[in-house]
Amino acid sequence: MFLKFGLSLMFVKGIVMASLLIIMSFNDLKHQIIPDVLSIITLIAGLGFSFLTDISFINSVLGMSIGGLILFLIALIPSALGGGDIKIMLGLGAFLGAYRTIWAIFLAFGLSSIISIVLLLLKIKGRRDYIPFGPFLALGTIISFLIFK
Repeated sequence: MFLKFGLSLMFVKGIVMASLLIIMSFNDLKHQIIPDVLSIITLIAGLGFSFLTDISFINSVLGMSIGGLILFLIALIPSALGGGDIKIMLGLGAFLGAYRTIWAIFLAFGLSSIISIVLLLLKIKGRRDYIPFGPFLALGTIISFLIFK
């Protein structure tokens, strides 16, 4: 973050977002749940930074809407996604804005597909085993935040 943004408000935004993503990822890996309080904190922080940094409040709300809607539609497929993934994406959309949110979701699904196929081929996981999506959302979000404008 520091190499990309220097000592700036974008650096602080990135560190806050990354810290929330680390907590979310480890919680999803260990307990298979993303707590509502973490989703609320992420949403409030994302909207707060929209007043201070590179994206507008409207773009932040648009990112929330796009991220939440895409994951909600996918969650309509039985056992595809949990509700925590949808709620955390609302907050991440507030951090990222519309364009970066689309990229974050695309990257998360791409990375999760690759890793899931490898885990299945190596017989580390079975077809019915739980593979948490939160860490892939975190990775897609960080990549999107650092690469795209």
